[in-house]
Amino acid sequence: VHPCVSTVYSRPPRMGKSYKECATSEAVAAIDEKHTDPEALIEVRPQPSRRNVGKAVKSFVPILDWLPKYNFKENFHGDLIAGLTVGIMHVPQGMAYASLAEVPPIVGLYASFFSSTFYTFFGTSRHISIGCFAVASMMVGAVQMSLLPGVGETTNNTTTGPHGDVTPLELTSALTLTVGLVQFIMALSRLGFVTSYLSDPLVSGFTTGAAVHVFMSQVNKVFGVKMPRHSGMGMIIFMIRDIIKEIPNTNLMALGISVFGIVFLSIGRDYVNPYVKRYSKVPVPLELILVIIGTIFSVFMNLKKDYHIKIVDIIPRGFPPPSVPRSSLIIHLLPDAIPIAIVCYIFIISMAKLFAKKHKYRIDSAQEMYACSFFSLLSSFFPVYPVGASLSRSAVCELSGAKTLLYTVFSSALLLTVILFLGPMLEPLPMCILACIVMVSLKSLFLQVKELPRLWKISKHDFAVWSIACLATVLCNVTQGLIIAVAFAIVTVVLREQWPSFVDVPHTAVAPSPKIADNVKVLKFDSPLHFANVTKFIDVLQATFTDACLSDPKIVIVDCSAISYIDSMGVDALKETHSDAQRAGVTLFFAGFNDSTIRMLDSIDFFTTVPLSAFHSTVAEAANHTTASD
Repeated sequence: VHPCVSTVYSRPPRMGKSYKECATSEAVAAIDEKHTDPEALIEVRPQPSRRNVGKAVKSFVPILDWLPKYNFKENFHGDLIAGLTVGIMHVPQGMAYASLAEVPPIVGLYASFFSSTFYTFFGTSRHISIGCFAVASMMVGAVQMSLLPGVGETTNNTTTGPHGDVTPLELTSALTLTVGLVQFIMALSRLGFVTSYLSDPLVSGFTTGAAVHVFMSQVNKVFGVKMPRHSGMGMIIFMIRDIIKEIPNTNLMALGISVFGIVFLSIGRDYVNPYVKRYSKVPVPLELILVIIGTIFSVFMNLKKDYHIKIVDIIPRGFPPPSVPRSSLIIHLLPDAIPIAIVCYIFIISMAKLFAKKHKYRIDSAQEMYACSFFSLLSSFFPVYPVGASLSRSAVCELSGAKTLLYTVFSSALLLTVILFLGPMLEPLPMCILACIVMVSLKSLFLQVKELPRLWKISKHDFAVWSIACLATVLCNVTQGLIIAVAFAIVTVVLREQWPSFVDVPHTAVAPSPKIADNVKVLKFDSPLHFANVTKFIDVLQATFTDACLSDPKIVIVDCSAISYIDSMGVDALKETHSDAQRAGVTLFFAGFNDSTIRMLDSIDFFTTVPLSAFHSTVAEAANHTTASD
């Protein structure tokens, strides 16, 4: 038998070798056999060089690495088609989502243009589309309503709020700066792991709840009525109440246009594009077609004057001059900026990992955090608001054949053309058309409710996290809902640790399955052993020791293979249960502890109190030991 392989802990591990130590000693022996020069084994620290500096710069600005290697013949066609397709989607979606953020439609185009352009230099994902998306836009709108309650969505008038005279665009630019600073600090501190606390059920429930807010914010535009703005807990209930009150005042022309828009987009998405997909990678630009139809119809029918329908109205041509954001607002915006920064990063990194896995290339999670911070910081000098990655545009980008981030050059060029030349042509566009685009885009988020039956079967805790995340977001505002959801998810982790599974293991489940006597009971503890669950560990074992159904002499084997670590109270629990077993006349074995735990126990002279013979490497070995003893 190899000296490194042992099925029973027959001696303290400090007298033997772990698997890793054995592998290391064998490697050194192999080197010695080849008479390697000992000086060759001396560690040589790499010295800084131009090559290392260049490599560091390229890792920080990835475009310097991939652009010189760009394969024009293989990649250009796919990047061109994908870029133009995504650019076409950017225009209507950017204008539509801007209304959620309570800013003029042109600001959505600015935000998409600057963020996607800057991401090209610093990002590592080849397929995600950076720009406006519904959830972040809704969170920005909530900030606007809480800090500037008297400002409408398309105005830029200075308002005296809780923090002095400030315009909506000054507020969103300062918010974008704050979000960028938060993301930069997270990147420097390597706090990207914080997103690990946002599990898939939590994000799914949260985005479904946020979709309810987004949907309700657009209903008044569909009916063509004005509604008071609400914020805080119960705002959805108040919005439903106001909608019901305003139904008699519905603008029938606005309602008719909205019904047409929703039907047009729904049929196009569900039937036309799946058919077109069989023959072409490029989908039909349904949103852009609807925008063009709506604009032409508005001009022909004179909707603003004759039917009192709200239109986009003023779209300035070109870019406003850059200006420094108001840094005095940062401290006031920080509580809202932190959840927005995390949500934006979550959408980016989750989709980036999805496409990287599908197309077999690597992304750098830390660099993605830096990329998020940089495009937010650099964009904040213009009238923009925080953005992230859009699921619908990213999916279309990938299906259209994008190969590299060069596709963003073409999408940004199209956006630039609209901003510089074509923007004023969209001024007659009815706002209800933009509302239709937003509402139809929420379908995939609402369909996430189908995950509930699957989550119920897999984990009741995940089901509860999804439900609480959704309900909390619906009943509160979006930011509060996210905070409640994260807090509840952490509580469920604590509960799972405090009440882990500690159940009987059938004798037939022991592999390899020896013949186990009826007086032997096998239990498995499915958690690390620490202060939060030692009480359950002790109580269950004490109840087992006095179990009348177990014949004498009683033998209990505890499967400890799931105990990855033990704290001081866990060590005391092992001693206490061993003493209780001796007093009750029960033989107690612990099986499956890992090497590191055994070493730790040996280092504190644990085996002077509890004999090493009570520890076995596997349940089967412990069961064989009981058979041999009999």
